[in-house]
Amino acid sequence: MAKGKPTLFDQLKNEEALENPNEPTGIRFSRSVKILIIATTLIITTAFFPSKSGIDYSNPQSGNALLGLTWPDETLKADFTFPIYKPQSAYNIEIERARENTPPVFMVNTVTPRIAARNADVILSALNAFNDNVGENVLQIPLSESATRKFLQIDISQRRKSIEHINHELLKLLNTIYQNGFLNLNKSRFNSSDLTIKVDNIEEQLLPNEKFVDSSNFSKVAEKVFANSLAMNEAEIATDIALRAFIPNLIYSEQATEANRKLASLSVAKTIGIVRTGEIIIAKGERISEDALLKIQSSGKSRLLHGSQDISWVIILGNLGHSTSIYLIILLYLFYIRRAMFDDNLQLAGLSGMMIFVGFQAWITMHISIGIPIEFIVVLPALSMLFAILFDSRTGFYATVAMALLLAGIRGNDYPTAMAMMLAGMFGAYTVRDLQSRTQIFKSIFSVFLGFSLPIISIAAERTVELPNLGGQLLVALMNSAISPLITFGLLFIVERVFRVTTDLLLQEYDNLDHPLLVELSEKAPGTYQHTLTIARLSESAARAINANDLLVKVGSYFHDIGKLAKSEYFIENQINLSNKHDKLSAKKSASVIKSHVEEGIELAQEYKLPKRIVDFISMHHGTMLIKHFYAKALEDADTTPADVDENDYRYPGPKPATKETAIVMLADAAEAITRAKNNENREEFEQTLDEIIKERLLDGQFDECDITMHELQIIKEAFVKNLIGIHHHRIQYKTIATEEKEVQ
Repeated sequence: MAKGKPTLFDQLKNEEALENPNEPTGIRFSRSVKILIIATTLIITTAFFPSKSGIDYSNPQSGNALLGLTWPDETLKADFTFPIYKPQSAYNIEIERARENTPPVFMVNTVTPRIAARNADVILSALNAFNDNVGENVLQIPLSESATRKFLQIDISQRRKSIEHINHELLKLLNTIYQNGFLNLNKSRFNSSDLTIKVDNIEEQLLPNEKFVDSSNFSKVAEKVFANSLAMNEAEIATDIALRAFIPNLIYSEQATEANRKLASLSVAKTIGIVRTGEIIIAKGERISEDALLKIQSSGKSRLLHGSQDISWVIILGNLGHSTSIYLIILLYLFYIRRAMFDDNLQLAGLSGMMIFVGFQAWITMHISIGIPIEFIVVLPALSMLFAILFDSRTGFYATVAMALLLAGIRGNDYPTAMAMMLAGMFGAYTVRDLQSRTQIFKSIFSVFLGFSLPIISIAAERTVELPNLGGQLLVALMNSAISPLITFGLLFIVERVFRVTTDLLLQEYDNLDHPLLVELSEKAPGTYQHTLTIARLSESAARAINANDLLVKVGSYFHDIGKLAKSEYFIENQINLSNKHDKLSAKKSASVIKSHVEEGIELAQEYKLPKRIVDFISMHHGTMLIKHFYAKALEDADTTPADVDENDYRYPGPKPATKETAIVMLADAAEAITRAKNNENREEFEQTLDEIIKERLLDGQFDECDITMHELQIIKEAFVKNLIGIHHHRIQYKTIATEEKEVQ
């Protein structure tokens, strides 16, 4: 029955005080904002779709989704002659190979031999000077420590002659070194077997690199020259002088080398054949091979090069329609099945934002190439799990389907990737539907990888994909499977704290009888506290029986009657050794006190910042039920006709239960109170009482706003009966031992 004024719950809901008290009133449920969210999502996702006719052939992964499929359209013939372009990946490899094999360019320094000879003369002169002045310090000898020892071992009378021999052989080495060429870089740095020697701006020579000397083989060349003409001591001294005096005469030129590399890159052919006008590219029903795919891709690319318009309004409108069709999957589901989520702009924006995020990832995979199947690293399974945790598995399913189709559309109708993402996302969503702890998220790794593996392996077998390619896809899928739970965990933490969304994981924190409100309830209202524990037991078993959220029901039961703290003595379960307070009140005043525990409970919940999902149990566990005892008393006490008693004054403020969980607590609350009052012990009496409770609430329309079924109500009744029998079970009368009084002698 309609109420005379808005309830406190309605006011809180409209003000959004429990979910986002800082947000301006009305924006969260504004129709204009909703339209803006939808329009923005469509515009952004449409922009991710390919805007050119055909496929984006600049991407090396483009068209791979077609490989192995049968051509579904009519036989495709060439409208004009066009070249067959190499796959972008193969072309890139050839370019890289051409660059690597380009001979490095070295510039000739003609002055170097004279400088080297002068350096050697300086060292030899120093040796002669030392020999002429024996008293000079040994440290003044310009040789290495080892070569100095060899020099001092030569007899003083023979040193000048040895220096002359060394000088003669150094000149021979100098001619040999600079005639061949002395490089300033090691030859091992380059892949090319040849070197380009640039004498001047005109003359260049291409010579084999084994002809040249560099720092790695300089000593060997010197030893070879000195081996037959110098004594061992003299050879070591001469080699040491050569290493100090001789400098490279061939200097590496990065600029000239890069110029040659560019020329080599430009010389790589982009095509591998030609298709002539009228030639069949692929016939209808023919399996798309790599050769056929190259022709299909080359046809589209050539059409663009022949002046076809890159972007047209027809293509843009087509992309918009494509994006809209996919987006409608989730919008229609929300509008007809989850209307509360559709009306809530925050939740709609969250779902839409994730659609955009997946679209962006799909777009990225089409514009970068890193040599691995990057399309399988899109974190769609992580988002599917997040939706299942935040909302429910059904919403996770629809969101997964929509995101997978969007990914496929943006990637040029990539069916295999969409199929793998869809199955992996569903597996992930279903494995976290009953999430009770954060560590449970990581158990979904195996499920997500299984969801990836089945379509990847099946489609690879169907298309005879090579094992290395299949292994790469599975490896990337495994990485995605491992990282998805981490992403889900991180996003979940942010959503819970920033947007104050209550997940089952957050509810776990309230499944604690040491919560300050419950401790206070046990001290100030012990009867209500025991009633609360019984309700929690009844409701949890019933929720489990119909596959409802047993954790939510349990926690909601704990807090559903906290409003009785304000006037605990006015409730019968707390009137221990106390007179009934209502004996001194009018029926209307008593009813006002009784139903006020709903509004006072909401105020307490708001003060202690309880999540909205728990607050719903406070406001909905009585719905808009009639407080029959005081209504009947009012009818009996009325001096006038019963029509003068306003029924609205004797109804709870509501609202009615909106979920199965709140409906369960409503029934459990009534069942526990009535059966305790009747003190039943017989199963048939329990069943009859519960049938009356359920029938009364059905006829009063209390379950009109939740999706509970008659079959589920029957299961709930059976669960209640089992537990009530256990609570009210018959106890035997224990006998006592008779004692005889003995006379005291």
